[in-house]
Amino acid sequence: MLIYNDLETLIIDCILLNAASIIIKNSGGRLKKILLEPYDFSLHDESFTKDSLFFIRKIYENCPSIEYLSLAFSPSKEHFTEFEKLLKICQNLKSILLTIFNIEEIETNEKVIENGEELLKVLIRSTPINLREIRFSDDFIFSLEALEEFFGKWRGRPLTILTTDSIYEGEHYTKLIDKYKNDGVIKDFRCEPFIDVIYGL
Repeated sequence: MLIYNDLETLIIDCILLNAASIIIKNSGGRLKKILLEPYDFSLHDESFTKDSLFFIRKIYENCPSIEYLSLAFSPSKEHFTEFEKLLKICQNLKSILLTIFNIEEIETNEKVIENGEELLKVLIRSTPINLREIRFSDDFIFSLEALEEFFGKWRGRPLTILTTDSIYEGEHYTKLIDKYKNDGVIKDFRCEPFIDVIYGL
């Protein structure tokens, strides 16, 4: 078994989550940055639902110093619970990239919005004080109401949000975002090309 006692950065393209979890488990607890490319997990990992849960656990069990993290998981209640536990434990987290895959069923637009609402609630309840940047793939859709509630409860630490979804460039979203920029809640909210959101962490 390989042990990576001095490993601080893990950036890997095309790896199964289970394999990444094993590396993290044997990393020596010094990892500060984990960046795995999330876009092909659902295509190449038949046990993604189980493996993504295991991956979250290995992070909060073995990475107390993590600052930059990319995370892909299924939108189950258990996954959201474990993600919230990660947020509570990993207090040094500064930036996170989030992607959701549901490989077990095709989700309706309403279900995607529901997932987004649950995620925002988790972030409000448990986000580390140091977190200043959140990156979302287009697997999340936030309603205006949920986003306004999130902004209204996020105080004292100006937040940068990057997303791949152009829906937030619409008039109503822009008006809402500008309101909270003026209030100092939002530092920046940008829609960027997929590659910039993924690789810019």
